[in-house]
Amino acid sequence: MATVQTRSERLDTARAMFSGPVRLSEPYPGAPPLWIEPEGHALAQGMPAFADWMTVNHKAIEAALVSFGAIVWRGFPVAETDDFIAMMDRFKSYAKGYAGGTSNRKAIKGPAMEATRTPPHVYIQLHQEMSYMPDNPRALAFYCKQPPDSGGETVICDMRGLLEQIPEPTRHKFENYGARYVRNLRSGLVDDWRAEPDLRHATWQYWFDSEDRDQVSAQLDERGTHYRWNEDGSLTFWNSEPAVAMHPATGDRLYFNQLNSQIQNEWTIGKDRADLFDQLYGDHTARPYAVAFDNGDPVTEEDYLAVRELFEARKIAFQWRARDVMLLDNKLTAHGRHPFTGKRDVQVMLFD
Repeated sequence: MATVQTRSERLDTARAMFSGPVRLSEPYPGAPPLWIEPEGHALAQGMPAFADWMTVNHKAIEAALVSFGAIVWRGFPVAETDDFIAMMDRFKSYAKGYAGGTSNRKAIKGPAMEATRTPPHVYIQLHQEMSYMPDNPRALAFYCKQPPDSGGETVICDMRGLLEQIPEPTRHKFENYGARYVRNLRSGLVDDWRAEPDLRHATWQYWFDSEDRDQVSAQLDERGTHYRWNEDGSLTFWNSEPAVAMHPATGDRLYFNQLNSQIQNEWTIGKDRADLFDQLYGDHTARPYAVAFDNGDPVTEEDYLAVRELFEARKIAFQWRARDVMLLDNKLTAHGRHPFTGKRDVQVMLFD
């Protein structure tokens, strides 16, 4: 396993690798991200010059991403989605796309998507992107075009060492049982109580942006996802995946799953909504999301809170500014979103 460098060592290493008029800092010692700001006007005002700088420093960026787990660029001229795309041009777009993903988001332009359409009052739990799928992005980048009036931070969490801090009985389950994720999407052709907006029980037509069952089946087949078309027209699909993964570059064994974020309980969806789900769905109707350990054991309150408390103790939140960009290593750094007020325009791209 690779040895994690201390703060001064990894910051000194990064400073030695990067070229050009930039200032590097580590605002949260020993944790992500590496912070990069321009020095002088050339990179602060000229998008072509900044895009060239990204190309010249691509090797240093990749090395820093593994060392720090995340990088934030602030003060650079990333004013539009086109600039965001140009900035990240050297990164290979995630080939499998977002078919079967769990966040409510739509494409904006090219590889750039909305970060999420999840309502502003909801705290999106810390998670690693698409860790519920057999294949997932290596990295992802967020771009803040417009920060909200308050809140809305894209919170992050260093995953190195988190697994070892989980109490042994719960850690044993993650390490040995794996995870099972089940989703149900209703049919838009059936008007029933599940269409109630507060339930947010989406249709497969909306989620896959298609009216063609064969096309949706083909996307799920391509992703290696199990599925079943139900008599009421709804679609149920599921994956069984490991709950722990090894980082290909560092050798770290990492917590890598979404059992904590996809479970629908009072902490993730609020007590009133959780009670409503129990009342309406009970044990007789497929819920939008259902998770368990892959041996069939439920994720208990004790299991959930053990992980949640670690995430909350380790999370980092900084206020977005317009034109900020953050790049994350998907295994090394989890992300989530605080509730917010006002209009928020944060965009995302996924990378192989």
